[in-house]
Amino acid sequence: MYNKLTKPNLSPKTTKLYQRGFRLLEEQYGTYFKEHYKGIEKIEFSPIYITGDNGGSMLNAYVRPTIYDKYGNKATLGTKIKKYIPNSYGLVTHIFLDFDGSGNDVIELMDSEGNEIDVSNEKHLPDEAKLTRAKGTDLNIELLVEDGQLKDVVKDGKGSPEAEIIYNVKLSKGEE
Repeated sequence: MYNKLTKPNLSPKTTKLYQRGFRLLEEQYGTYFKEHYKGIEKIEFSPIYITGDNGGSMLNAYVRPTIYDKYGNKATLGTKIKKYIPNSYGLVTHIFLDFDGSGNDVIELMDSEGNEIDVSNEKHLPDEAKLTRAKGTDLNIELLVEDGQLKDVVKDGKGSPEAEIIYNVKLSKGEE
């Protein structure tokens, strides 16, 4: 009973596809934060939240990154800030996951221009899939700073090269 309530009903092959794909998505955004924002101590990703799973059909899957600043504050992206509700990081808006006609993984990430970059055979994020800009994410971070949830996290070309990234490829049915 516990597993049915908390674990998505996915085949082992589909589970592996989602874990590989979302690991690359997490690397894409974790790298963006490290390279484009100063004042970040740590970036930690939520489990992969799956919603709408009813025996095989999947409506949505997403993660939420949490940024920790140098003062011990933390804020989670993709959550409501006053009246603004930013996008989550997942299917449709950031990543495409499927199997091709031969049953091989198909993993595509969106680049800064909105183009799909095939990363199906990659173990780590290739340079062409690195983000150079991310308007929605930048706005989300700006609002978190304005709201006082983060302090001194500022867009800066030097970034936060020492920031730790904690990846998470655990699958979870809905948000915890």
